[in-house]
Amino acid sequence: MNIILRTNATQVYRFLSIIQKHLPTDQSLKGKRILDCGAGGELPPLALFASNGFDAVGIDISVDQIEASQKFAKEHDLNIALSQGDMRKLPFADETFDYVYEHFSLCHLNKEDTQHAVNEMYRVLKKGGLCFIGVISEDTWPKSLFGEEKANGKYVMQQGTEETTHYIYSDIETNSLVSKWKVLEKEKVSKYLHVLASKTSLESWNKCYDNKLASSLKEWSSRYSERDDFFKYVHSYYFLKKE
Repeated sequence: MNIILRTNATQVYRFLSIIQKHLPTDQSLKGKRILDCGAGGELPPLALFASNGFDAVGIDISVDQIEASQKFAKEHDLNIALSQGDMRKLPFADETFDYVYEHFSLCHLNKEDTQHAVNEMYRVLKKGGLCFIGVISEDTWPKSLFGEEKANGKYVMQQGTEETTHYIYSDIETNSLVSKWKVLEKEKVSKYLHVLASKTSLESWNKCYDNKLASSLKEWSSRYSERDDFFKYVHSYYFLKKE
């Protein structure tokens, strides 16, 4: 169990707390079906769901990531059903799951495909079921952390011959994304990048001048001592219910 709890699980625990809060007193979690969209990796969140009695099912578009999750599940004697699949076209019947979970997978889809994926999560969720999703907020700064902006909200990071794409959302866009759901809770979570801020020289800071945050370069330069408050990843998280 201690090994399982070392997974990157903060949002899993938050979702579990929401699930417990809304679980009828005459029901238990044992046997409740949960789907993780983007379930691959060496430390799968599904491990925590499975260890809490859920019937855990996961899909990932990457075969390598699925194999990594399967290895972890086998090593820890966990019963997790993992398969290759695309969240934009989930291979499950309507109203199959009690819960759906997604974390840091939607951010790689373009905005149209993200809407398709969220609609698919809605489709496979039972009436009254709960869902957790997250997207990168436009409050992230600097957005160049995700590479060069190619289009509105689309950022591409070039690493050798490999390209990684992330999509960043405004509050208006995220609210539209979940418009058919009942929003139980919404959170914005910031991860401050203190090391990066401490290594940023005044010259580099001035090159990052953002006219949305300061009215002039002079004002921006004067805020160099405050830079620790600027460098941050920000995610918008939604806890949703299908009514």
